[in-house]
Amino acid sequence: MKFVSTKGSGSQLTLAEAVDTCMAPDGGQLMPAEVRRIPAALFNNIAEMNLREIAFVVADTLLGDDLDSVALKAVVDDAFAVDIPLRHLYDDFYALELFHGPSLTFKDYGARFMAGILRLTAPAKRRTVVVASTGNTAAATASGFLNEPGVDVIVLYPRGRLSRSQISLFASLGGNIHPVEVAGTIEDCKVLLLKSLAEPSLADFNITAANSINIARLIPQVSFAMYAYARLASQGVKDAARAIYSIPCGNGSNLVAAAIARRMGLPAGTLIAATNANNQFRNLLQGSEPVPGNAPVPTLAPSTDMAYPSSWPRLSWLYGGDLAALNADITVAPPVDNTAIADTVNLLRRHCNYTIDPHGAMAFSAAVESGLPGPKVIFATGHPARQLDIMTGITGAAIELPVQLTRFMSGSRHAAIIPPTIPALRKILLSINPLTKN
Repeated sequence: MKFVSTKGSGSQLTLAEAVDTCMAPDGGQLMPAEVRRIPAALFNNIAEMNLREIAFVVADTLLGDDLDSVALKAVVDDAFAVDIPLRHLYDDFYALELFHGPSLTFKDYGARFMAGILRLTAPAKRRTVVVASTGNTAAATASGFLNEPGVDVIVLYPRGRLSRSQISLFASLGGNIHPVEVAGTIEDCKVLLLKSLAEPSLADFNITAANSINIARLIPQVSFAMYAYARLASQGVKDAARAIYSIPCGNGSNLVAAAIARRMGLPAGTLIAATNANNQFRNLLQGSEPVPGNAPVPTLAPSTDMAYPSSWPRLSWLYGGDLAALNADITVAPPVDNTAIADTVNLLRRHCNYTIDPHGAMAFSAAVESGLPGPKVIFATGHPARQLDIMTGITGAAIELPVQLTRFMSGSRHAAIIPPTIPALRKILLSINPLTKN
C-alpha cells in the first residue's frame, strides 16, 4: 500500500516513510492510496468476531501488503488487548466505551498500535516522538511508548489548561517521557509540532508525531465503528445496519475513521459530528474557509476545544472534495453548550444510573437533537474520572477513581516551560539527548 497526500501532489510514500515523516512532502496529510473494501461476507458473520479479530481484518486490509501477517497480528493483539464494551443505556441509545485502556481514553489503542508499527518498520532507528495535547493524547502516548528502546517522548501541552491529575498521568512516569509546558494555547502546541517535523535544524532528532496526523494513529480507530456494529448485530438489535454513530469531534480523527469504515463496507446510517462552540466543522461542511489563528474558548469538554479540526483535509480528501456527498453521510449538530453537557450528564445519572464523561455527553446530546430514527451509538471516548474537577462540578458528587488514575497521584516530574518556538524546543531536545545520531 502506498500513501498519498491530501493535497494531491502525486507523491507516494511507503508505510515506513508515512509513519516516520507523518506529513507528505507538499505539507499535506497522508491517506492510503486505496481504501480497500472488506468482503461483504465478513459483515454477514461479524457478530461472531471479537475485537482483535475485527481490528486485524482492518489493519491487514490496509497494511497487509507491507507487513508480515503474523507480526501485524501481534501488534494488533497488543494494541487491542482491552475490550470495548457496548452498553445499552435506554430505548435505542448505546454507549461504546472506548476508555478501558491504561490512560482511560480511546487513544490508548492508537498509541500502542503506532508503537508496534514503528518497531516493525524501523526497529533500529533512534527517534523522538512529539505529541501536542490537552491531556488525553499525552497520557495515551506516554503510556504506549513508556520505556520503548531508542525513543524519547516529548509531551507539549498548553500552560494553565490541564488539571494536576491530567498532568500526573504522563508527567509522573519518568524514564523516556519528557513533559514540556508551552506558554500558549493548544493551537500553538499543534503549530510547533508541525513546524518541528519539517525543521532542518531538528533533523538529527528524527522527529515523528504521535497525534492523529500520523496515519498509524488513525488506522486502528477504523475498528471502533465496525466493532460497535458487530455488538449490535450480536444482540439482535433491529436496524443495526442503519445505526447512527454520534462522535465527539475536536480534531475529528474518529469521524474520519468512521467514514473510512463506511468506505470499507461497514453498513451504517448517518455519522453525527458532535462539536462545542469552538469547532468549525459546520462551516467547513458548508464550504466556508477555516478561520486561522483563533484561540479556543474553554468549555466543559476540553479535549474538543480545538479552533480548527486538523483531520478535515483527510475527510475532504476521502470524499474527493464533494461536499454534497460528504453532507449526505455526515451531519454536524448545532454546537453543544456547557448547559447541555451538564444536563446530559445528570440526566443519564438519574434515569440510567450511568455516568458519562463530558465528551460523551456532548455526543449524546447531539444524537438526541438530531431526531434521527434507528439505534444510536454514542462514542464515549474517555472515562468520567479523566475530567475529575469538571465532573465533580457538574454532578456535585464524588467520582470513583479507577486504579489507572490513583497509581499516578504520587507526584510528577518537573516540566520545562518554553515559548512556542523552534529554538526553545531544540534546546529541550539537546538537553535530553545532546549526541543524537541518525
